Amino acid sequence: MARYPATLTAANKQGYNEEKSFRGNKGVPRQSLPPLLAPLSLDLEESTLKIVVCMKETPSTEVPKSLGADMRLARNPGDTIINPFDEYTIEEGLRQQEKLGGDVVILTMGPGATTEPMRRALAMGATSGVLVSDTALAGSDAVATGRVLAAALKKLSADLVLFGQSSADAYGGIVPAITAEFMGVPLLSFATKVEVEGNAVTIEREADVGYTKATAPLPALVSIAKAINNNPRYPSMKGIMSAKKKPLDTWTLADLGLDAGTVGTGAAKERVTGATPVATQRRREIITGSAGAAQRIFDFLVENKVI
Repeated sequence: MARYPATLTAANKQGYNEEKSFRGNKGVPRQSLPPLLAPLSLDLEESTLKIVVCMKETPSTEVPKSLGADMRLARNPGDTIINPFDEYTIEEGLRQQEKLGGDVVILTMGPGATTEPMRRALAMGATSGVLVSDTALAGSDAVATGRVLAAALKKLSADLVLFGQSSADAYGGIVPAITAEFMGVPLLSFATKVEVEGNAVTIEREADVGYTKATAPLPALVSIAKAINNNPRYPSMKGIMSAKKKPLDTWTLADLGLDAGTVGTGAAKERVTGATPVATQRRREIITGSAGAAQRIFDFLVENKVI
């Protein structure tokens, strides 16, 4: 199964940081891996590929948001959904499983007040789920989140880790990079196409002109851009019924061997100090009569740099 280096050295950073730009020429052969990136003892023909999708549970995008007295987002378990960006990631994980076989495991970190989003992901077709939940995790920032997810991914012996490009409640987009650093594995970001062949994964990423390609050895972490697929599948009735029987484990910090002092509010280096609602009132100007109306419209467009 997958093995992780203790640190991400300059030697094993060299290969996957080298990208080659294309102008849509799909026939260009992929750049071969340098000797420094020898496969990490993973033979996909002899072992089961383990794909782990890191999913976040976020408040519904259709309900009003508010901050509590501690300046943390108020969350209602009844309004919790799968992070919309992660639906595309789950879909990509399932498509890779259909091509390559293996298992798709859903990993999430949260309070565990509801399991409905996890069950929905299992109903889409995932094999099993793991929830990391501990009271000490409350108030964790992005660094602590990456630390916890990395520990869980190592415990799962993940071969291919998939993240969404961002979360709908924070839009930070930095947790994939932090998690990869703690794991000591390559990060391939904002993928619009993913191909696993042998012991390596290759992605395409949209560029200003055409796209870029990047390759890394497994195990690796890939963040998925929304553009990778257009239609995440809906759970079928059969999937919903089978999801009730699929394993859904809960792990604590003790299960991961992590110190509570490295997570939570006390360890957070990032804090919200204030928030201001977005102004929704629009400035309007009413012109009565036709005299001078056309000129005023023209001047208004110039003032606002529309023309």
